[in-house]
Amino acid sequence: MSNPRFSDRPPLRHWHRWIAVAVIGLVVSVAWAQTASDPTDTAPPPAATDNTVVVETGMPTPVDLFWKTNPWINMVLLLMSIGAVAIFVFMLLNLTRESFAPARFIDDVTKLVLGRNFDQAVTLCRNQRNVFSASVIQRCIENRDKPTGVVLDLLTHEGRRQADVIWNRIGYLGEIANIAPMLGLLGTVLGMIHVFFDLNQPTLGFAAAGLSHGIATAMATTLFGLIVAILAGVLYVIARGRATRVLTDTEQACHTVADHLHRAVEPGK
Repeated sequence: MSNPRFSDRPPLRHWHRWIAVAVIGLVVSVAWAQTASDPTDTAPPPAATDNTVVVETGMPTPVDLFWKTNPWINMVLLLMSIGAVAIFVFMLLNLTRESFAPARFIDDVTKLVLGRNFDQAVTLCRNQRNVFSASVIQRCIENRDKPTGVVLDLLTHEGRRQADVIWNRIGYLGEIANIAPMLGLLGTVLGMIHVFFDLNQPTLGFAAAGLSHGIATAMATTLFGLIVAILAGVLYVIARGRATRVLTDTEQACHTVADHLHRAVEPGK
């Protein structure tokens, strides 16, 4: 089995979404069956009285949906969307070649290695702790007397260890994309429970209209959850592509320095 590369990313599981889809289908099916079996569906709507609740019609505004349908869950979804955008902007600003393997740093290290100034090369790497490739190259130089295969393994494992931090941060976007539909579904289920309990109240009036309005209102949290999930999913794909490209270039630069190190050490053996 070959060693993992810097750009290898852990798998992201999406089984939560299939559960969400299945439960949403179950809830809608139960609601439809309840409406179909209600004898008041075929009766004309009763005349409005003092005890009759008039069901609102028309599409409410997104603001009304946000505050009138499980505002606490909607607020959590809003915070998750803000967090997803913040993570994406942070990763976009940091996932650059200058942050991982700047050309000037690679050239300086290469010159020191070819000149057999290994101690100066190590010092340069220590002074560039904010550069991703600095610690990877430092490990290679410090273990230059070991066999080439061992040095390459150290390079791969050190790079993989640091790359895991990057993938974990990007993985937050994927987790938000998984959790948001579940939170939206939770709000929908709570809304549906409320609607079914209201069906037993004699003051509801026209049951079918009340049920359809209640279902539409309850589904609003799922709508918000899906919007957040789609946003986080798109940001995850973009950040993942940027990370893969930058880590691949960084790995290539580190291997180039390792090759120069091997040629510089060989004559001294």
